Amino acid sequence: MSDTLELLLKFSDDLALENPPSEDALWNYLVRKGAGLLNCHAASFFEADDVKRRLTFKHSIGPVGGDLVGLGFGYQGAVGACAETRKTILINDAENSPFVTRKVDQGSGFKTKTVIAAPVIANGLLLGVVEYINSIEGAFTEDEFKAAGVLAALVGRDVYIRRLEATINQLNLKGESTINNLSGGFIGADLEGRVIFFNLKASEIFEVGQEYLNKPVVELFQLCPEVVGAIGDVLKQNKTVRRQEFSCAVNGKKKLIGYSSINIKGVDGKVMGAGVIFQDITDL
Repeated sequence: MSDTLELLLKFSDDLALENPPSEDALWNYLVRKGAGLLNCHAASFFEADDVKRRLTFKHSIGPVGGDLVGLGFGYQGAVGACAETRKTILINDAENSPFVTRKVDQGSGFKTKTVIAAPVIANGLLLGVVEYINSIEGAFTEDEFKAAGVLAALVGRDVYIRRLEATINQLNLKGESTINNLSGGFIGADLEGRVIFFNLKASEIFEVGQEYLNKPVVELFQLCPEVVGAIGDVLKQNKTVRRQEFSCAVNGKKKLIGYSSINIKGVDGKVMGAGVIFQDITDL
């Protein structure tokens, strides 16, 4: 096994083992762990705003790392060229490279000699640029150049997944809040026939608590057989109805329930279950 492949496997394995808990922690991991594996003196991650064409220091380690965090600038230098082209750049002679700007060096007293700048891209979106500076060996190798791009891609993938998970969680919380605040009752089951929604109005109408949540939908039979039938028709036959009625005995009282049945769909449009929306129309 080549040294480069071993390096990438170690980075990936350690990433899974450490499991950074946040997006910020993932960027820190890319800078910190990447600098160690690529044997360099300093490293930084710049968050990209591709619309405004600006980069902002988010994480930086090295002699002057802490002084740079929060500094923003337009696309320029090696990291600007990397963001512009979306390609990894290798510079082993910074003194004579047209890509290297001396502004940071002049302001910090740090001298850049060698650079690898790799774009962090996920699903076509430029998230940022990671820069590794000054190889301990004097020059970065071709293998280290290639490895830097893979390290950036691995962390970019995880950051993108975290963002998707956060979006889905927000949608779920919003959905649950909306369902609980419906003026009518709502009971829903997933494709396996497990009750996943039983809102507060449903508890009020059937005079029960939340004990049916996460239970098989067939257990609702003792509560109201017609609810089981309506949900079952959707799950098994894809048969939905609008504005139907049924009678149901609730604690010895006969109630007339008006209902409609629906498919429950996820944010991607795929069917994820079935539900009934209903109201107590006994006294109407």
